[in-house]
Amino acid sequence: METNIVLVGIGGYGDVYVRALTRQKARENCNIAGVVDPFAASAPGYGALKEMGVEFFGTQEEFYAKKSADLAIIATPIPLHESQAVYAMEHGSHVLLEKPIAATPEAGRRIAAAAERTGKKLAIGFQWCYDEAMLRLKADINSGVLGAPRRLRTLVLWPRDLAYYSRGTGWAGKKYDRAGNPIFDSVASNATAHYLENMLWLAGRGYEGSSIVDMRAETWRANDIETFDTVTLVGKLDCGAEITYVVSHAIHPDALQNPMFEYEFENATAYFGGYDVDGTRITAKFKDGSVKDYGVSDNGSVGYTAKLWDMIDAIRDGAPIACPPAAALRHADAIAAMRCIEPDARVFDGIQRTDAYVWVPGLDKKLIRCYEERRMLSEVMEENA
Repeated sequence: METNIVLVGIGGYGDVYVRALTRQKARENCNIAGVVDPFAASAPGYGALKEMGVEFFGTQEEFYAKKSADLAIIATPIPLHESQAVYAMEHGSHVLLEKPIAATPEAGRRIAAAAERTGKKLAIGFQWCYDEAMLRLKADINSGVLGAPRRLRTLVLWPRDLAYYSRGTGWAGKKYDRAGNPIFDSVASNATAHYLENMLWLAGRGYEGSSIVDMRAETWRANDIETFDTVTLVGKLDCGAEITYVVSHAIHPDALQNPMFEYEFENATAYFGGYDVDGTRITAKFKDGSVKDYGVSDNGSVGYTAKLWDMIDAIRDGAPIACPPAAALRHADAIAAMRCIEPDARVFDGIQRTDAYVWVPGLDKKLIRCYEERRMLSEVMEENA
C-alpha cells in the first residue's frame, strides 16, 4: 500500500521530513505527491526534491485543485497551523501537525473539531511521545505498574544565543505576527515544550494526558523579546499529582543543564538525566529496591522521524496515535494559563551581554533550587537578596 504525502512547509523543521522521505521512503513505501511552500527554492532539501521530480505549489488550494494526498505533514509557522490543518482534512488528508497544535487553545480546539467532523486522523509532533523508551515507560504507567502519579518535576537550562531570536522571519519570541495573528512563541511553547507536555502526557491514562487544574507560575525574560525565556511553574493535575517545571534560555553558556526529570509514582520513581549529565536512559527505581531499565531514550531525536512512521501505521493499520490532539491541548491550555497569570514577563535585573549571548549571572543556581524545592524564582531571589 502506497501512502501519498504532501509536505506543507519544507524550510526549517520541515527539512526533517524531507530528509526522512528522500532517504528512507522506499522502506515505508511512501510517495511525495507534492510540496506546498511559496519559498521552497530556498529550503535545504529543494534540490533533492527537484531531482525526484516532485511538483511544487505556492498554496494548498493549488495543490488540492490538481492532486490528492493521504497525509499532509504541516511544519509551518504557528499562525498558519489552524487554516492549513483544517483545509487539509477537509480536502481528504490525514494530518501530522508540528507542535504546538496552535498559538491558542481555541484555535487548537477548532483543529481538533475538524478532525472529528471529517473523520481524519490528526497527530501532533511532540516527538518524545513517539520515543521507544518513553513508550515503554508509558505502557507501564497505563497498566498501573508504577502506581498512581504523585510528584513530577523537570529541569531544562538551555542557553540560546541572539541568533536564535533573530532566525527565520523574526517570529521568535513574538506575541503576534505582522498581521496580528497570535504566535506566543516562548521557551515553554517551543524548545522546552516537550518537557512540560511530557509530564501531562505521562500522568494521564491512555494517550490523552492530564490537565493542570491549579497553577502558580512566573515568567521572566533577559532577552529583548515580547514573551519570556524563563519559567518556574508549580501545579496540580486533575489526577491529583503535583508537577514542577523549571526552564530557561537566560543562563550563562557554560551553565547548560540538559533535560532531566524525576517522576515520583505510588510504587516507583522514574528518572532521566541528572546534574551535568546528558540523559540517555530512562529508569525506574521501585520501593522494593528493584530497578527497571526502559532503555536508551534519544530525547526525541529519533522521534523526529518516528512520529512520521507511526502516523503512516495509523493510516494504514489503524494503530493508535501516541500524541493525539487531546494531549496537545493540555499543553496549549497550560501555556494560556501562564499568560493569564502573567500577561507580561518580569524583566531580570543584572543582565549581562556579549555580542552573542544574553544571560543572568547565577540564575542557574537559583533555578536548580526552584526545581529541588518546588518553589517560585521570586521566592528564591528574595532569600538571596
